[in-house]
Amino acid sequence: MGDALLSTRRLADGTVVVEIRGELDSATADQLRDMLVDTVTRFRPVRVQADMMHVTFIDSTGIGALAAGRNAARALGVRFEVHNPGPFVASQLRMLGLLDAFGLDPATG
Repeated sequence: MGDALLSTRRLADGTVVVEIRGELDSATADQLRDMLVDTVTRFRPVRVQADMMHVTFIDSTGIGALAAGRNAARALGVRFEVHNPGPFVASQLRMLGLLDAFGLDPATG
């Protein structure tokens, strides 16, 4: 079971950056899903960026949490992007064909 640390910050342009550290798995996915959906629905920012620079592991439940955040954002017209995925995260998203869905260049990772 993983351990993740989540924090948010708002940029001057109205973007909310959700910084994620650690492992995204069944032990932490609900926390991420709740934070992403809550950020989108309560604050309605112009854009949400999930910064994955310090994510060391992600499984299907973590990817599902990202997808829930993206879907909530899309329903409200908020842009949702994943930024800075490490090689493992990028390979998982590429394998599932989700790079484009999360605003990533296919050459990422």
